[in-house]
Amino acid sequence: MSDQSQPAKAPPARSNRKGHEMPESVADGGMADAERDILAELEKALGEHVSLLLRWNRKLVLPYASAPEDTDDDDHDCDFGAWYELNRHNRLIDQPAMHALAATHKQLHDSAKRLLTAQEVDGDIDSAEFDMMSLRAESFFAQLRRLERAFRTARSDVDPLTGTYNRQTMLSDLNSERERAIRTNVPTAIALVDLDHFKAVNDTYGHQSGDVVLQSIAGILQSHVRPFDKVYRYGGEEFLICLPNADMKQCARVLERLRRVIEASPVSLTDGTILPVTASIGAAPMTKTRSVEQIIEKADKALYAAKEGGRNRVRVWRNPDGKPPPQKQKQDT
Repeated sequence: MSDQSQPAKAPPARSNRKGHEMPESVADGGMADAERDILAELEKALGEHVSLLLRWNRKLVLPYASAPEDTDDDDHDCDFGAWYELNRHNRLIDQPAMHALAATHKQLHDSAKRLLTAQEVDGDIDSAEFDMMSLRAESFFAQLRRLERAFRTARSDVDPLTGTYNRQTMLSDLNSERERAIRTNVPTAIALVDLDHFKAVNDTYGHQSGDVVLQSIAGILQSHVRPFDKVYRYGGEEFLICLPNADMKQCARVLERLRRVIEASPVSLTDGTILPVTASIGAAPMTKTRSVEQIIEKADKALYAAKEGGRNRVRVWRNPDGKPPPQKQKQDT
């Protein structure tokens, strides 16, 4: 965005070493456009660095294996650092949280470079340096998500009661994730989380207590998913989770952990009542043959199976190609 003075002419577009054209700057069209551009860059940085971490780990574990054909030779190249340097004086970016993110980003790349260089020189992997790289990666993802939430709040993309993303932004995000999953051939899943017997909570303790339960469960979901997962308020007592880079086995593992944490975390109501809460969860994979709406429908059917199976359990949709399932197919919990 521009300040009160006439904005300076944008510098010419640059290309990184991958040959991709770099964005010139955040939008000059206004606050909303600038926030949109920053959000898009943060999302891009997250996906980019997940891929980089996988490449770095592959080179450390399999130093003599040939790289996949689509892997870039430069193991430290990414767009985020150049984008930050280009835009760091924009007043939306010139703030402590963004500077801290950029510092963590540099430390992450420096740590990876030291690891790869040492491994190439003497074939050893420094365990302390590897642990430090892992911690910096975790910190980078967490800081990035906090910044993203802050910008989304400014754009009214957050549900005011629970602090999760709202349904208005959900479909757009899911369509983008589906397109990315198809383009990169990386498995992605969505899950529906429904609080068991929630109507009884409202009827017995009142809607304000119901709101306390929703806020508590939203906090658990957001703090116990992976840094790059997203949680949305789907409606009522239902939440939707998008799980990029997760096949159905990984998805079931993440969701089962969530289910157990919810079960082990009773909610304290304002009158001192300790209220046990459980959740039923259904999940389905994103596929190129189904729209986002159809994928949600499959997750909903898996959720229905969890409810029918006794509640407080996880069920995953195991039939992505539409073929009749075997007669006695057992679903994961």
